[in-house]
Amino acid sequence: MQRPTGAQRHGSSASGTIDAGVIDQIKQRVDIVEIVGRHVQLKKGGPDFKGLCPFHGEKTASFLVSPQRQTYHCFGCGVHGDALQFLMEMEGLSFRETVEELAQAAGIAIPQPDPSATAAKRPKADSRAAMYEAMDVAARFYSSELSHALTALHDHPVSEGFAAQSARYVRDTRRLSDATIERFRIGLAPPGWDSLKSVAWPAQTYLPGTKDAEQTLVAVDLIRPREEDGVKSASTATAGMSKGQKIQPLGFARTTLPAHPLGVPTAPAKSYYDTFRSRLIFPVRNTAGHVVAFGGRRMTDDKNSAKYLNSAETAIFHKGEVLYGLFEAREAIRKEKQALVVEGYMDVVMLAQNGVANAVAAMGTAMGESQLQTLLRFTESVVFVFDGDAAGQAAARKSAEKILPLIRTAHDIRILTLPDGKDPDEFVQEFGREAFAAKVREATALSFFLRDQLLNECGGNKTPEQRAKFQQCFQGLLALMSDATLSREYWKMFQSAVNGVGSVSYAGAGFGFRNGATRVPATGESSIIGRLREAAKLAPDVALQVRSAIIDLLDEEAPVEQELQMELSSLSESGATPTAANDSTEYLFARDALLAHAVLIEQYRKEQVREELKTQRAKGEISTFEYIRELREIT
Repeated sequence: MQRPTGAQRHGSSASGTIDAGVIDQIKQRVDIVEIVGRHVQLKKGGPDFKGLCPFHGEKTASFLVSPQRQTYHCFGCGVHGDALQFLMEMEGLSFRETVEELAQAAGIAIPQPDPSATAAKRPKADSRAAMYEAMDVAARFYSSELSHALTALHDHPVSEGFAAQSARYVRDTRRLSDATIERFRIGLAPPGWDSLKSVAWPAQTYLPGTKDAEQTLVAVDLIRPREEDGVKSASTATAGMSKGQKIQPLGFARTTLPAHPLGVPTAPAKSYYDTFRSRLIFPVRNTAGHVVAFGGRRMTDDKNSAKYLNSAETAIFHKGEVLYGLFEAREAIRKEKQALVVEGYMDVVMLAQNGVANAVAAMGTAMGESQLQTLLRFTESVVFVFDGDAAGQAAARKSAEKILPLIRTAHDIRILTLPDGKDPDEFVQEFGREAFAAKVREATALSFFLRDQLLNECGGNKTPEQRAKFQQCFQGLLALMSDATLSREYWKMFQSAVNGVGSVSYAGAGFGFRNGATRVPATGESSIIGRLREAAKLAPDVALQVRSAIIDLLDEEAPVEQELQMELSSLSESGATPTAANDSTEYLFARDALLAHAVLIEQYRKEQVREELKTQRAKGEISTFEYIRELREIT
């Protein structure tokens, strides 16, 4: 199914809406071959251009760029899009930033965003390049610190001190492999307050008009200004203090970056201190692979400092737009056709080390609009994984409501809460990859998760008061939804739950009416189509409501489905009288089957494909390898 265009997904934001006509005008003027050619070496082949896909590793060119259609497509990983989409993914820009850059190159004026908006001003290309370079240099510094600590511990196993303790935590407690450390560029920030001063900052890290990297480091929150009367070092800060005297953070104020387009102070501070000290470092990369922020886990027993510290928002880092691990996971996400969203850095890292490479984290916050939109560029199937404790359940509910306005009919959003209060890191290490994968397969659809949560909060649906409260709550959720078709299906599900049939599950070809209801004998027709026909007879009033939706999914050339279509078409308002009592189990299950028609017919289509594959395999038309591969595609 084709995904929405970049304009459809990102055209509206806090920074203002860009007119679709302007976007179309920009697309007509830009040359996708030139845009892609900045990042990929292209060779002409017929009317199109070919190159190695920049989104997954390959040795044979399968990445096609069409100047006629102004699109790109990779036959290896399936990624596709236009010039806007390519620039967003390769350079990690927001939709508006991409449009502005292309508009400037094309000489097209676009409406300015609302002047009252608080979004940070995007720096010019040379300033942005300096900031990216500074972050990369810092990441290499932190990486070398951890590498030296691990080497020293290997050579001197009984050594003590901060570096040795940190290395033991990485090697023994967390059991991080060298490959994992390298993949995620994990590093170590030493305990000094000005360790970054020892780094040789190249000229590429200097902001335009500056003579060193100082203001760049401030702009990307690598260093922070001290109080005007702050001390120069940790040793002078504690000098002369009595043993019982309360020690402040060495005289440094808890400052935030000044309000400046680049986050740079308007007047130079007297001195600065390193933002990250005594912490295990997790570099955060955007979809283009640039390090834009750091997360740091405390490696000391200092209870006065936060266990985790993240970079402040800067001109190149907006927390609500970046997902930790997405750059590393994007190829696996496309391959698996699914993304997992977990809560912490270490969850992402340890899942990847144990073979689950399609996980990302939402930077310590509930999933935001921009983050979900970014993720849905890679896949339409997203599973949110939460700890099984009370906090995890609360986070699951909060995230579910937050993403509800963003989902569309094509999206498959699921919720997984792990058992026994375990987080993904603990679970995969204790039970292994296959057990974790099995749990993912059991993840609950977002709709069912919300239904069950509401029923639990309302105490059930047995009394009129409980049902009234339930209806009030689910009406509030429906008001959040923007997809009319999906909202209607949610309404049907909630209404079924009010009447006590919300927990019915229809799994695979084994579907049937329960509790003694009429069953359709196994004949030449599909059991699913046959049961839908029987359901329409038992609950014709419901069949009349969903008739058009069912008919749209039927194959007019299939005799069995023709019969169902004819029976549905013959229904009329006057004749839509149920053959079973409205409150009977028989009627309720028939109604629920009709409301679940889309799921059932999809299952029926999969059965048809399986049977066709079996026939082709039996005739020798496809190999066993092709048979297994095709089966996996429809699973």
